[in-house]
Amino acid sequence: MEKQNNWAIAGGVLAIAAVIVIAVLLSKNNPVTGVPDGKSTDHPTNVVDSATTGGVVDGSTNTTTTPTTKASVYSNSLLSVNIPAGWTATEAPSDVNSKSDGTEPPSGAKVNITKGKWILYINVDASQASGVEGGRFAEIGMGAPSVDAVVQDEPNECGKTTKTAAFVDYSRVDYTMNASDKTEWCVAPTNGKTVWFFSYLTSPGNGFFNDYVLGQNPGLVVTMAYNGTVVNDFPIAGSAELTAALKEMTDIASTLKVKNR
Repeated sequence: MEKQNNWAIAGGVLAIAAVIVIAVLLSKNNPVTGVPDGKSTDHPTNVVDSATTGGVVDGSTNTTTTPTTKASVYSNSLLSVNIPAGWTATEAPSDVNSKSDGTEPPSGAKVNITKGKWILYINVDASQASGVEGGRFAEIGMGAPSVDAVVQDEPNECGKTTKTAAFVDYSRVDYTMNASDKTEWCVAPTNGKTVWFFSYLTSPGNGFFNDYVLGQNPGLVVTMAYNGTVVNDFPIAGSAELTAALKEMTDIASTLKVKNR
C-alpha cells in the first residue's frame, strides 16, 4: 500500500509538472492574440506593430502582407492617399488603447504605408495630450521602432534635426544621430557613422500636430520611421538609399486628402 501511495504521489507530481510546461509554452505565444512573450498589445501614439506594418517590428524582413504590384489609392470615409507600386497600406488601430487582436475595430483615421523596412505613418484624427502648443516629440514619435531604439526615456528628444522644404507649405524635419549625440537616455551608433532614425512633416506654426485646434479641429500627424531596433544598422544620413526613401514617402504624403474638413 505504501508503495502504491508513493507511485500515486509521483504520478501527481508529473501531472502538475506537465500542466506547468504547457502553460509556459502557451504564454510564449498567445494563440488568441499572437503576441510574443513580453510584448504589449497596447499601442502608443505612433501606431506601429506587426499587424500594421506588414511585418515583424524587430528588424526582420519577414512580411505578412504582399506589396501592391501596381499603383492604387487607399481610401475610406476620412482620407485618401495614393499608394505607389511596391508599397503596402494597412489600417492601424483606432486609438492609443486599441488592440491589434481585432477586439477593437480601427477608426480609419490611421494608416501605415510600408515598403521593406520603411514606415510612413499618417493620422488624420490626432489629438495631443500635453498642454504644450504644437505638442511634444514623444506624442508623435513614441512607438516607431527606430525612435524607440534610440530614445530610452520619453519625452526626451535625441540627436540633431534638419528641416527641408517638402511640398506646398509643409516642411520635413529629419532626425539624425551619431556618437557625439549620445546621452544617458539616447542610444548612439558605435560604428562611427551618422544615422537617420525619424522624420515628420510640419506646416508653419503647427509644431508636431498640423491643423490642430483644441475642441474644434483634430490634428494631422505624418511621420517616417525605420523598422529596426539596432541603431548601427539604421540608414546612413545623406546616403542615396535614405534620400530616395524620404523623397518617396514625402511624395506619397503629398497626395493625402483629408475628407470632411
